Amino acid sequence: MKHIALLLALTLSTAALAQDVDPRVRETIKQLEALLEKQPDNQPYTYLLATYYDKAKNTEGVVRTLKRLLALEWEHGLANDQFVNAKPDVEFRRTALSLHAREPKRNQAKTAFKIAGRRDLVPEGITYDPVEDVFYVSGIHRRNVLRVKRDGTATDFVKEAQDGMLGGLGLKIDPKKRVLWVISSTTPEMRGWKEGENASMLAAYDLKTGKLVKKIEATPAILNDLTILDDGTIFATDMGRHNVVRLAPGADKLEVFASEFVFPNGITHLDGSLYVADFRGISKLDVTDAKKRTPIESKSLLNGIDGLAVHEGKLIGIQNAIGRPRVVRVDPATGVTENLESRNARFELPTTGVVVGDEFWFIANPGLRSFNADRTIWPMEKLEDPVMLRLAL
Repeated sequence: MKHIALLLALTLSTAALAQDVDPRVRETIKQLEALLEKQPDNQPYTYLLATYYDKAKNTEGVVRTLKRLLALEWEHGLANDQFVNAKPDVEFRRTALSLHAREPKRNQAKTAFKIAGRRDLVPEGITYDPVEDVFYVSGIHRRNVLRVKRDGTATDFVKEAQDGMLGGLGLKIDPKKRVLWVISSTTPEMRGWKEGENASMLAAYDLKTGKLVKKIEATPAILNDLTILDDGTIFATDMGRHNVVRLAPGADKLEVFASEFVFPNGITHLDGSLYVADFRGISKLDVTDAKKRTPIESKSLLNGIDGLAVHEGKLIGIQNAIGRPRVVRVDPATGVTENLESRNARFELPTTGVVVGDEFWFIANPGLRSFNADRTIWPMEKLEDPVMLRLAL
């Protein structure tokens, strides 16, 4: 009976949409309502529907949907940069407080360093070179890669737009060949972005000389993150076409390895298996046969995880696409999930991190929400230096 009531509420709220709503927002709301007809207890889609009601300036729909989320025992809070239209509403604020009260708080991460003088970097990918004891950090806005020491001192390893670099995303080191593989793709947050232009590339740089040793145009794929096997095989997520692609050792062309994901994002490997995070959760795939694919079953929500890393047989992920960001540890064998860091006041929208010894290093405040409606970045005085956190595992 409660399911019928929910469906009726959704139907009524659609009729209440503002007349000036973007048609794409209307269509997304329609699709989410249809999904919830089949899965009325799906918390991530319920949350997502509430965010789209807010885009449609339908505060009544927002509040009703968030109350439904509260009844479903949601424990991920509400993202700070969402629900801008509903925030003045008293009932929204009351419901939001109730939702936030259910979110667990765990603050264990310590500040490692700040990357001074790089406020408009908008960092995304991060990897670590144990040989030189340095980090490599990609910049979305500045379209570059920094080489960063443990004290935060940074130098350009790949200069802005060098070799055609786009918005810097995932990056990983091939330890045998001593090269840094970097993904860059068009994104609204990068300097020089033009609406309608879509491109993506995968580039390899010699760690000693900094010279480009290989460049692969990935378009029409829109690559996001990657992982490198011991034999040099690269697997990367393609958010544009919802695939995982593969680059065999010595190859010059990407090939589709697996498909039918929903915005695949983080990717890593462990014991002969790939682990791929998309909006629906985490999937396990055999590295030699994509047909051998199973979702990780868990009592916890594994939706919306961005970067993935591995530590002592467990997956470490940053969950940032549903509610407020948190760092989680997932046992891929059992699905048991631990909340490692949440409700951290320094979090803006952390995305990816890297395991260094028995610690997880990640940037708390990339600045992905530091843009105006016309896609221009905020003035420097309003931005912050990127802060690197370290979390004991």
